[in-house]
Formats: sequence, structure tokens, C-alpha cells
Amino acid sequence: MESNVAYRTLLIRRRVEEIPPEQLRRFVEVQEAFRRWATEWYLSRFKAPMPDRNPLKYFAKELKYNLRLIPTNGLKSEWRVPLPFDAQLRLSNEKDLGQGVFVDLPKSEVRIRKWSGTRGRTIAVELREAEARWILERVREGGRLKFAYAWVGRTRRLNIVTFNVALTFAREVTPIVPRRVLAIDLNALHNGISIATIEGERVLQKGVLRPDLRAIEKLQKEIPRLDKLCAEKGEPYCKQMSAAKSRLYRLLRQFEDEAARKIVWLALQYKAVVVVEAPEDKSMKKIKEGRYNPRRKALLNIGRLRRRIERLAEWYGVPYRETRLYSTICPRCGAKMEELPNRRVRCPKCGFEAMRDEVPLLWAAKRFSELLQPSSFSNLAPSSPLRSQSI
Repeated sequence: MESNVAYRTLLIRRRVEEIPPEQLRRFVEVQEAFRRWATEWYLSRFKAPMPDRNPLKYFAKELKYNLRLIPTNGLKSEWRVPLPFDAQLRLSNEKDLGQGVFVDLPKSEVRIRKWSGTRGRTIAVELREAEARWILERVREGGRLKFAYAWVGRTRRLNIVTFNVALTFAREVTPIVPRRVLAIDLNALHNGISIATIEGERVLQKGVLRPDLRAIEKLQKEIPRLDKLCAEKGEPYCKQMSAAKSRLYRLLRQFEDEAARKIVWLALQYKAVVVVEAPEDKSMKKIKEGRYNPRRKALLNIGRLRRRIERLAEWYGVPYRETRLYSTICPRCGAKMEELPNRRVRCPKCGFEAMRDEVPLLWAAKRFSELLQPSSFSNLAPSSPLRSQSI
């Protein structure tokens, strides 16, 4: 297979209170002005005139350079595009080339420049230990800092406004030629993620990955209690509630990251294509809107895990595909199976019986030769680096 360019992006997120107020105000003004121009430019099919003064002139040039790598998300009105920057990484004592974003590892600092059109207006963000370690790991893997983005926005889960910097690393990678299939059945997280390595029609190894359900359930019980106290008595219960929500979010995200890493490393070890069976978004939405256990609804958000596996597989050259692997169709005779208690299923026609989560893995073994065909792999073309964020 030919080599491809793969991307990984480090997302550095800080509360807006950590940014000097005057710099934050001016940054937001520039961001909104650039978004208005970018929206007009995109909707005009790139016929709107380019800005003739910095900083918008600088950002417009960088946007044209990175246009195919920035998602528009079905743009109809406003394009909430981040501010794009050229970027440089200093590992030891390399000369500062004056790029818009300067990552100074020896000083554990990221400097955001060129955003105001005025010299000297630099926003400095201190790198945390985990972020610096992540950067060094990507460099050791052959990655190089390609470009950067910065924006101010509201987070979806925690509903707080943050200052964000995304550092995108790129490297050339030659996809492995798979000899086996690593089948993944993505379920609601409380049911576990079933995995199996398949060669021919033999299952070489299988297992189930689960988050720490006890810790999750404890936080899910604690959050409503603190929410009630926050409404009745105010502080300090409101802060405690926010902290509990943050811990729950981190716990789920930590599991997703660890599960994705384990899956991709297994694929590398066995030289396997990762084949994912995941519920359709429409069916998951229907379940969430129904009378499903409210505490279990948070465990239905498997979309990020699926994207995490795909992007990580792309970075390490592991072929990836998503396909339908049946869980209620008999892998022996093709008949519709009956559901039994405790997530078991049984075929009324031939008598086959198994755990429901194991049936898709058996279908993967049945379709082994088909799943190994390169034409079906979905991660051989470059993807948007902003969809491959980490940390």
C-alpha cells in the first residue's frame, strides 16, 4: 500500500479566566470578524474578496492553505471556524522563526502571536506535564508540528467558556497489510466492548472491555444530590456539583482513550484490520429519547470512542472499516434469533445459542475474506485533523 499522511491533534483547553481580560476581549473581536469574512467567502464559493489588512489577511492565507482539512459541518449560516496559524516546535535551542504559534518545550510554554495585528500582543499558555509528554511521544513517532488553531468557545459537556489551542502533528505512514481481522462490537458501555482476533474462521483471542461501572454509578448518584443542594443552598454545593460532573466526564473519556489504544495495539500486534460494528446514530438517538434508564444514557455515547479508534488506527497505519455485523441473525443458518434473558439469543431453526455480543464476532469470522479486502477500508484517505483531538 502507498503511504498516506496521518494527523493527530493535541487540544489544549484553558478556562478564559486564565487569559488576561484585555487580550481575551480583543481576541474574541478578531475571531468574530474573521468568522464573518470566512462565512461570506465560503458561501460565495470563494469569490468574496480577500482581506487586505492583518490580522485577517494573515488568517485568510492560512485558511486557504488548510481549507480541505477544516470541517464545515454542513455550513448554512455561520462558519464557526477557528483562527488558523502557522506553527513551530522548539525542542532544544532552535531559532524562533516568528510563526504564529510557537511551542517552546524547554520552557513548557505555547505562545500565540499574530492574532491582533499589533506587535507584542502574545498570549502565553503554560504546557502541562501530560501535554508536553504527548508532544514528545508524537515527535519520537516521526510526527512534525504542521499547523495550529485557536478559538474561544463553549464546551458541550461542561457548558463553560474556554480558550482553546489545537496543535496538529502530521506524519507519513504506510498502512500494514492485514492478515487477520480484529472485530469490535461497540455496545452501550455498561454491556462492554466485545473484541476478537480472527484468522480464517478461527477466533484466536477474545475479550470484553468495560469502564469502572462502580465509580461511574457512584458519581451518577452524587450529582443529582449536589444539584438539589446547589439549587437550595448555593455554594459550596454548586462547585462540588461541577467538580463531580468533571470527574464523571474524565472517567468516561479515560476509558475511551485506553480502550482505543488497546484495540489499535492489538491490531498492530496481530497485523489485523480493525472492523467495527456500531449501532446506527438514529437507533441510538431513539433509545436515548425513550424510557431508557437515565443513568445509563451517559453510557450510550459511543460516537467519540468509534472516532477515537479510527483516528488512532490511521496514525499507526492500521486499516479500519465499519460494517454491519448481525447480533440477532443466526451465523449458522441465517434465521432470525429469539432473545433470551441475560442478553443471550437462540435460533429457533437450528438451535444455535450464544451471548448476543458474541454473535457479531462470529459473523466477522464468517466474512473473513471479504473483510480483508483493501477496497473496504475507510481510513486510507486524509481526514480532518480537528477530528483527531487528544487530551
